[in-house]
Amino acid sequence: MKVIFYLLLVNLFISCGGHSNKSVPQSLKGGASVVAASPVILVGGSMIGGRKIAQKSAIVTKVPAKWYAEEITGERLRTLMIPTGKMTGKWSYMGSRGDHHFFSHEILGRDIYRVLKTQYEVEDSFPLTWQNSKWRTIAITREPFDPELLERFRNDAGIELIPLENQ
Repeated sequence: MKVIFYLLLVNLFISCGGHSNKSVPQSLKGGASVVAASPVILVGGSMIGGRKIAQKSAIVTKVPAKWYAEEITGERLRTLMIPTGKMTGKWSYMGSRGDHHFFSHEILGRDIYRVLKTQYEVEDSFPLTWQNSKWRTIAITREPFDPELLERFRNDAGIELIPLENQ
């Protein structure tokens, strides 16, 4: 907060021409305005992508994984990867560090999960990285509906409905 206040004071000082009667070139005034507006842009950007930025920073600085990744079992991860509903999201393998593999699931935000290497096997593992361009996308396929099951519940399949009052 002190930095923002200081930058605003500097901007005001420069835009007024300093303490002398000399005029300040327009290019300096414009530069000061950009510097003064930068914290506002930075704060706005942090609010929008703050969680993702914080997660990436945590990975880079090697803070404890429990701060940015939820630990789950291999069985729970497999269950989460089963598509339900219309939105499946995007699953990615982020890499491995220590005894864990890390996975990202993105729908509207990003959730990061860590699974013990003994509970979930990953072929061609690589070190955990914050760069999502290096992550490996995991293909999630929807299981098609069973045609036989659909046939059984078709409108003209011969299912007789018995009214409740006749029972």
